[in-house]
Amino acid sequence: MKKIIALVLTLVMLGAAFCAVAEEGQGAPMYATVGDALDAARAAAGEEGPVISGGVSGAYYAVITQEADGKYYRHVAEYDEKLKELEAARDSLDYEAEDYFDKFEAAWAEIEAYTRTLPIAFSEQFTAEPLAQADLDALVGKTLAELFKAGYETEMSGFNGEDTVVFSLRNGLYSYFFTVDADADAYEKAMQDMTEGEFVVKDAKFDGISTSAYDRRFHADGTVEEEEATDFMAEISPEAAAIMEAIGQIVEAAQNGEEVDIDKLIDVIEEQFPDKKEEIESYREMIKQMIEMYGVESLAQYLAPAE
Repeated sequence: MKKIIALVLTLVMLGAAFCAVAEEGQGAPMYATVGDALDAARAAAGEEGPVISGGVSGAYYAVITQEADGKYYRHVAEYDEKLKELEAARDSLDYEAEDYFDKFEAAWAEIEAYTRTLPIAFSEQFTAEPLAQADLDALVGKTLAELFKAGYETEMSGFNGEDTVVFSLRNGLYSYFFTVDADADAYEKAMQDMTEGEFVVKDAKFDGISTSAYDRRFHADGTVEEEEATDFMAEISPEAAAIMEAIGQIVEAAQNGEEVDIDKLIDVIEEQFPDKKEEIESYREMIKQMIEMYGVESLAQYLAPAE
């Protein structure tokens, strides 16, 4: 079960692996290595700004930069055998070992350091344009539920000032900043009740490149490939599937600015599978330690090499 869950964690947090074919518009590398691209992205974003990077395990790693011309570019490096071996070594670590987390952290440090040395295979400019302000103005008066139905997805939400509630929603390659008709109390209640879709948009602005931009399913021209379906959930035990569902709830709550009672979630699973209580209990501690080490909001992405 532990090896299966290790595989599932990797798949869920990294996404289904696939190799995108070469596209028209892919040009010569603008940076020599992943590390160079990450450093350039950090310099442009500043100390507090976001750096968007990530990849598909075993296939590629990509970094997004905004250059002096104001355009966004994706810089893609391909996995080599050594990086695959480093990831395989990380995935083979024994969860039950007392020094598991020390070895896990060391393995990730080695992966991160090596990923920075990967040569950039090509750079490509995003030619798709974000929505014009006139199109964004046309969204004023719509509910978030209407935007969700139209394909927008929440990247973050919270307060802009003491009592102004905002949502950053991504749609394809770009994100947009929406102010809604809610105060702090209404926001907190809605997030608890999961009724934020009822909020009405008061203002909309462009917010930059989205966190999806590193994903090569999102082509530079704005077209999107459908994600390949995977059936790995059918291959795991019911208790493992329940644990994965709990992890998903934890991540979703964090993304929505909510707190979640991890112990309560695991207690429910143990009640459902009393004969597996000892194994499930080990995952209670594993999840808590992962959150302590990497933060709840990073739980879904912590397996991707960081900058």
